[in-house]
Amino acid sequence: MFTAPRVALAAIALTASTLTIAAPADAATVYRSCDALHRVWPNGVAKSYSAAMYQVRTGHYKPAYGSRAQSVYWANRSGRDRDKDGTACEVTR
Repeated sequence: MFTAPRVALAAIALTASTLTIAAPADAATVYRSCDALHRVWPNGVAKSYSAAMYQVRTGHYKPAYGSRAQSVYWANRSGRDRDKDGTACEVTR
């Protein structure tokens, strides 16, 4: 004989087993050098789409510019974006 508390408990158990908890966003890696960054991001990382397009217009390969690349840029900008153009470790063609 099913009572209301048992049915509710069964529904909660089924629902809880199908729910997944999102993992926290990966912390951006701080790279020791541009060589280390290039192993993962071959053309560097930009802080925005417009910064990436600026690199293309000025004769560089297009760097990564998505949300992950942006977080890597902000974690590495102080030592890797020496010319302050919005791209860390850009690669010239």
